[in-house]
Amino acid sequence: MSQILRTESINKEFMVRKGLVTGSTIRALNDVDIYLEEREILALVGASGSGKSTLARILVFLYRPTSGKIFFQDRDVTKYKGRKLKKYRSDVQMVFQDPYASLDPYHTVDWHIRRPLILSHYKGNIDERIDELLEMVRLNPPSYYREKFPHQISGGQRQRVYLARALAVEPKVLIADEPVSMLDVSLRIEVLDLLSSIREKLGVSIIYITHDLNTVSVISDRIYVLHDGKVVESGRTQDVIANPSDSYTKALIEAAPDPYKRL
Repeated sequence: MSQILRTESINKEFMVRKGLVTGSTIRALNDVDIYLEEREILALVGASGSGKSTLARILVFLYRPTSGKIFFQDRDVTKYKGRKLKKYRSDVQMVFQDPYASLDPYHTVDWHIRRPLILSHYKGNIDERIDELLEMVRLNPPSYYREKFPHQISGGQRQRVYLARALAVEPKVLIADEPVSMLDVSLRIEVLDLLSSIREKLGVSIIYITHDLNTVSVISDRIYVLHDGKVVESGRTQDVIANPSDSYTKALIEAAPDPYKRL
């Protein structure tokens, strides 16, 4: 497989604007190098504050890196603007942690999926495409969900709607930032299975961001472990979990609850 997305020495600093240290900087990422292969599910793992979500936001240009480069299909996209940046953002879509906050409460499911299709100048039948996308994320029958508002469906269903909206522009890469952390355990398994199914059906590459090593072992092919803004370990997921070399990775594994342990 060939690489579709990679970073080169990404650094990110934030200016402190409040408190006793106003005017100083905090380094959130420190020389981060990662790569994502075509049709791969890659996991970025770390505790809160490790830098994984900051890296995700840099990859979709919600933040600009302080230094370093981003390559998409071997093209340096770091300084993209205008139409080039718009096209890149269609190719690399993000699914956020909180689906309710990501959806406009004043608009229906139909509106949320229809809008990106219109903005991307979709040439086919939009109504048929909306139904197809809802079926793809297992919201059946589509006619039932299209006129629902976000508050009228469950958290798991809202996450699927947001996923359908992201898929509407036919991205090549999906970045899923803690997509199941706000869902019940049973729903987490369903959404993870859905992500795997989408990878297989559409050939999309996925970056899965989480602190939950139990879900990582289920869904991902490779893993990067981040700590204090640095990559401290990487490799095939099962190899890293079975034989971690970094003390931080070992601590994460030891702290992960055993899903098979009876209370």
